[in-house]
Amino acid sequence: MEDLARQLWTGPLPDPSAPGRDLAGVADYQTALTRARALVGWGLPVDLAALRARWPWSIDLARLAVEAEGDLAPLRAAVTTAGRRHGVLARALWARGQTDEALTCLDALDPASETFAEDHATRAELRILGDLPADPVPGPRGVHLSLLALWRAEGAGALARRLTNEAADLPAHPPLWSWLIDTFLAERDIAHARDALDGFAARLPAHPDLAAARIRLALEAEDRTRALALLDAQGAADAPWRWNARRHVQHLRWLTDDISAADQPDFTPLRQQAEAALRLYPRNAILQGLWLMARELTEEGDALARDLTDWPDARAAAALLLRLGLPDAALTALDRAAPAPPDEAFRTRLRRAEALLRKGALVEARAALGPCPKAAPLAADHAYWSAEIAAAARDLPAARAALAPALAQSPGRMGLWLSAARVAFLSGDDAGAAEALTRFRALKTEQLGAPPPDDLRDLIARDAATGQPGPGLAARAFARALPVFRPLDGPPIPPRIAHYWEGPRSAPLERGLRAWAGLYPQRLYDAVSARAWLAANTDLARLFDRLTQPATRADLFRVALMAREGGLFADLDEYPRAPLDDWLEGAAAVLVVEEGHATIANNFLAARPGLPLFTRLQDRIAATLGATDQPYPWWHSGPAPLTVEANEARDTPGLRFLPQPAYEARIATNLPFPHKRGPGHWR
Repeated sequence: MEDLARQLWTGPLPDPSAPGRDLAGVADYQTALTRARALVGWGLPVDLAALRARWPWSIDLARLAVEAEGDLAPLRAAVTTAGRRHGVLARALWARGQTDEALTCLDALDPASETFAEDHATRAELRILGDLPADPVPGPRGVHLSLLALWRAEGAGALARRLTNEAADLPAHPPLWSWLIDTFLAERDIAHARDALDGFAARLPAHPDLAAARIRLALEAEDRTRALALLDAQGAADAPWRWNARRHVQHLRWLTDDISAADQPDFTPLRQQAEAALRLYPRNAILQGLWLMARELTEEGDALARDLTDWPDARAAAALLLRLGLPDAALTALDRAAPAPPDEAFRTRLRRAEALLRKGALVEARAALGPCPKAAPLAADHAYWSAEIAAAARDLPAARAALAPALAQSPGRMGLWLSAARVAFLSGDDAGAAEALTRFRALKTEQLGAPPPDDLRDLIARDAATGQPGPGLAARAFARALPVFRPLDGPPIPPRIAHYWEGPRSAPLERGLRAWAGLYPQRLYDAVSARAWLAANTDLARLFDRLTQPATRADLFRVALMAREGGLFADLDEYPRAPLDDWLEGAAAVLVVEEGHATIANNFLAARPGLPLFTRLQDRIAATLGATDQPYPWWHSGPAPLTVEANEARDTPGLRFLPQPAYEARIATNLPFPHKRGPGHWR
């Protein structure tokens, strides 16, 4: 079978059905089962009905029918006839969302059955996953299940406390320790994941799962050198067809990080590796997701979106469609989601709420989110999105109320602390914002081994805490209330759009250019043409020459262009889905109040020529950049100074301030373009 695996690694088979036909001549059951498992795993056709006719008692062959064909009938019949291995049938039913039948088939287990212990443990596990009472299970498996029950009932904080208090008494049971590591990493509790790894190594120092756990922790710590060394230490580096699916996943994650670190990343090798790995493990959901990511990084987005129309994993398709700026298509994909176990069905609900949020439909997003689930880990996910939706609607008390229990039960989740910091900032709670950011920095330091640099969230919270006029207090003024738009007579905003870009034009960039060109006459500037324009129209060309970051050059140019010529300006990771002309009617300028910290975005601007707001902003940014050796674009030339100037002019007739939900109803914002993974991105 290794020769066949090697062929699959190098490319599709010329006759995919040939290996399955060869099974007809295999007389030994175990040999036939082993080969059938491999072929089904590779997604190659197998006449399973013929094999079952030869060995009708085989539960394992019946299980392959579920994997290959989604047909539960043979497995149901085989288990019922044999009166054993009910847990196999229950898991198959559970995976397909038939949870009631899954539990029912485990109701009347025969203690005399040779598989009673395993079936009994499966019943306990599925009941725990259904948030139902479960009978205790003896031995190490029972300890594992008790930890699962604790995590679901009380959260990651309780699980961490139990690990700390009972570590010495936990058994040398590999699935338990692997689960602890995976669970703490999912909860972003890196410290306790490392503690669990140490406990695993102390008990079972030669266990093969330790290597994978160490690799995963190295990847989480963004330590590419160590991750690669650990990957190579597993051997067979030149024979990837021998790797298991987990090693392929970890290698692809390392490769993604390695390519991203290049100045001009080319993700073609990532796609090639992902395609080859998927030929070996076509049903592996994680590899499918990595392959979709590789396609996103290398393909034209509209063609990719069309290919997702019938992608079998509706939730994965929806996630990618959202990254492409297509929330309506994401919602359509979710409409065809297959029945799933309770946790997966809930995550589909979250994705629907996210899609509605990203199209600015806040009321519908909150309704789609639905009630908070009972399980603590899922409740933390629910709290995050509940807070995001409430904060977008500026219902800050509701956002804080959603976050409070989740932070107590899941204290390692960095995303929750960042949400708490933003909500506290918007609420005027300087101490609360500082505390949440401190907790986040501690968690990030634990992850990376060094404190993270200051980010925009640190700068604006610190600025607001001074109580002095500046971006922080100006943003809070916009969070409290948006100025009422008062139309203004006079010449309209010129209906033309400009963009700025340096470097190669990726497929996502070209897609953005086409979308904007469908709305307005378009001009694309680069460093050379922008510098020429500045030299011809301003005295800023020498300052432009001094700037070393593409982001600061883009910021200086866009403001100068708007001050002199007006029109529209948009970054190319903004993707329009609807006309904007009514925004421009009666407006001297159109500005967007960002969801995050209520600052004014500079990734979309519209203005009449010569507007004093932009003239003053140009002077402010030029003075700041001229006096700053290492400017931070967002703070020195981007939304921070724009927010100050916009707040000072907030009562000027003709200024239209759009809340981000209204903006996102027509324009997808800040799409995750490939260049943002590299070191050249400003953040």
